[in-house]
Amino acid sequence: MSKMTVAAKRFGGFMKRNAMYLMILLTIASVATVIALAATGNFGGEVTPAGSKPSDNVQDEPVIKPDSPNDDKDNPTLKPEDPTPTVKPLTFSAPCVGSSTLDYSETALAWNATLGEFSTHLGMDFAPADGQVLAVCDGTVKETGYDSLNGNYIVLTHAENYESRYYSLADGITLKAGDTVKKGQRIGATSTSMSKESLDGNHLHFEMSKNGKDINPLSVIVSDNK
Repeated sequence: MSKMTVAAKRFGGFMKRNAMYLMILLTIASVATVIALAATGNFGGEVTPAGSKPSDNVQDEPVIKPDSPNDDKDNPTLKPEDPTPTVKPLTFSAPCVGSSTLDYSETALAWNATLGEFSTHLGMDFAPADGQVLAVCDGTVKETGYDSLNGNYIVLTHAENYESRYYSLADGITLKAGDTVKKGQRIGATSTSMSKESLDGNHLHFEMSKNGKDINPLSVIVSDNK
């Protein structure tokens, strides 16, 4: 029998006789390893640098705070939205003190004593006792002048593409193109200078338009003396 065979048999006999003790030693070693890992907290196989604590390598999680209802108030850069400004509708007053003597008529025919015929009347006539003619709204003088049919006249432009026209005015108009006027400002006086309505006596023939189209002045005039 060779020496290797004899050594193998002796080792096998030793293992059989001491198997219990070997198992006990392995168990103790395993328990010691688990205790050591638990103490260091290093279960992932990461190596903790010498001289540092395990907690030194752990980054703190960011703390997320819930929104506070007062956050906007504390932030000076955040301002509440400005309320929508209230836009007042454009209104017009009557061009004279007193009621109209002839209203606007786009389709129905009205009798014209001067011409001796029925015709449409694309304006309103006023015969105020004081003879004063007033600007119906703030505006700018577009034109002043005289023509044989309409007599002395003034044309004013207003916001929102409105235009007001004053015919049959007396001589002595002092306004000129480019002048600005205020609502209710006196701009002239009535007369009979409008030849196609001269038999109607001293009066104002008043017309209005929006975007270049004639409109009934009563649709926009806000006054107790419509």
